[in-house]
Amino acid sequence: MEVLVNHLGYDAGGRKTAVYQGKREDRPVHFCVRREGGETVFEGIPTECGEVAQWNTGYYWTLDFSDWKGEGVFCICLETSSGTVVSESFEIRQSLITMRLINAACYYFKAQRSSGEWLHEDRSLSFDGERAGRVDAHGGWYDATGDYGIHLSHLSHGTVHNPQQASFSAYTFFKAAEELTASGNEQYTMLKRRMLDEGCFGADFLMRLRAPSGGFFRSISRANALAHVRGNRKIGFEYHGSSSQFSEKAATADEEVVNDTNYEVSLRSGGGTAIAALAAASRHYYPGTDYTRDEYLLAAKDAWHYLYENNEQYTNDGAWNLIDEYCSLLALTELFRASEEYEYLMEAGAMAERIYKRMVMEEGQKAYLTVRDGEPYYHAADEGLPVMALIEYAAVEMDKEKSNDAIKMAEMLMRHMLFVSTSVSNPFGYPRFLYKDEKGIERIQFFFPHHTAVEPWWQGENARIASLSAAARALLAVTRDMELKDALELFADQQINWIMGLNPFNSCMMEGYGRNNIQYFFNDRYDFMNCPGGICNGITSAEDNEEGIALIREPGGSVKDNWRWAEQWIPHVTWFILAEAYKRI
Repeated sequence: MEVLVNHLGYDAGGRKTAVYQGKREDRPVHFCVRREGGETVFEGIPTECGEVAQWNTGYYWTLDFSDWKGEGVFCICLETSSGTVVSESFEIRQSLITMRLINAACYYFKAQRSSGEWLHEDRSLSFDGERAGRVDAHGGWYDATGDYGIHLSHLSHGTVHNPQQASFSAYTFFKAAEELTASGNEQYTMLKRRMLDEGCFGADFLMRLRAPSGGFFRSISRANALAHVRGNRKIGFEYHGSSSQFSEKAATADEEVVNDTNYEVSLRSGGGTAIAALAAASRHYYPGTDYTRDEYLLAAKDAWHYLYENNEQYTNDGAWNLIDEYCSLLALTELFRASEEYEYLMEAGAMAERIYKRMVMEEGQKAYLTVRDGEPYYHAADEGLPVMALIEYAAVEMDKEKSNDAIKMAEMLMRHMLFVSTSVSNPFGYPRFLYKDEKGIERIQFFFPHHTAVEPWWQGENARIASLSAAARALLAVTRDMELKDALELFADQQINWIMGLNPFNSCMMEGYGRNNIQYFFNDRYDFMNCPGGICNGITSAEDNEEGIALIREPGGSVKDNWRWAEQWIPHVTWFILAEAYKRI
């Protein structure tokens, strides 16, 4: 029996909820919020939610104390049939908690900068495989706790699962700095400077990662995690039909001919977000960069024109899908912001129309996206990016009708998300999704499926839920639907709460903060320790039941490597920064 709270606390002006995890017979009837020292400042009635799916983690009630706006240190006291249950203490502050979290996340990125022997190697990289030549691609951020490689994306063989990695991280620092400026909070002054520093570090790396073709190389790969660094870092390639991530040899290695395109990005495998990052960098002067603002913008323009004309050569299936389109929409929006050239705005409008055509309309002004014909869109990391891209486009579109259309479509997508998430017992507000399983049957569930085009890859999805929090926040700022606005505010906060410990395992996912942090192990070893301020992959469905739930914390049983749950990955922190910055507090 426990009252689960956000381990750090809550924004004074935001939604404030807790969850009681107990037994059905506990029958809680009353709770109060007490200030440190014992003063009761708020009283309320718990809302019964019941059990969740096949989690088998208890019976749930939610406790809402959003109406309390005072600052300080507090706890919750809940009266149940079994006695009084008291939560751990937490803070309520105007903006200090948000500042602390963004600050921690920024320091995580600085700690992940390629340096030392890795940096030395990256100044002169050869290619994995037969391609000749060397590349100076120094800079960038290590991808994950156990992966000192640097990637713009991966999982390209799965066609519809590409995550946005280092290139989107670079873009995020510029966008987050803009959102902090828009907040009007002068206390963000130093944070903004550090964000511009980090964003320019990422932009300089992307400039070096440019390929002679006009696009970008996708990845700096590394050999065995514990191997010598010298000579073992390469410009990597991807096969089109399989991956060697979980085996010594990719399944299609003997069938495929690797050429120059296998080393380079498509718009969906990091190219679109790299263009967006460079265009954004051109608008933000920061001392100490290796390139000028004009050079950033020219590189972004050249990359866009090349990849738009040749994208099919770089996709694994020779076709565009939704991921190419929303990454392109973001790129075009930023190109227009930076250049003010009307052609980019017209192209952005056309790209938005392509996205609209992928929407399946539902009753109640709801809709969901298809990633390609007949296949509902869901994503382990970037599910909020289509909505965010539409909102960013709406902000620059000068035709009021077109701008309103983009907002309307974003509203419909988020109504669908809210509907599928609230149509079952869901005390934590965790986002569910519609997908088509390996047999072609449409299903709705909480966690990323085990059987997809990228299996055996599946993992916790803290990036996904943070991206949806960011999308909700972005839409909050522009929607006129007050009922939707209220629901979005709660939904946005619930995703951050989950990451910060308000989850069935009472585990804070940000290393060094909160309680019950999880550590990454493989083969019963802890060689790769998580970094303070970083965020682990997080909670998944159970290993043998996709309606269940799991967070594997300790060695033992069938799990020899708990990367699915414990490994940190930069997209989690990237989206977390953006979700917090979009609060504008």
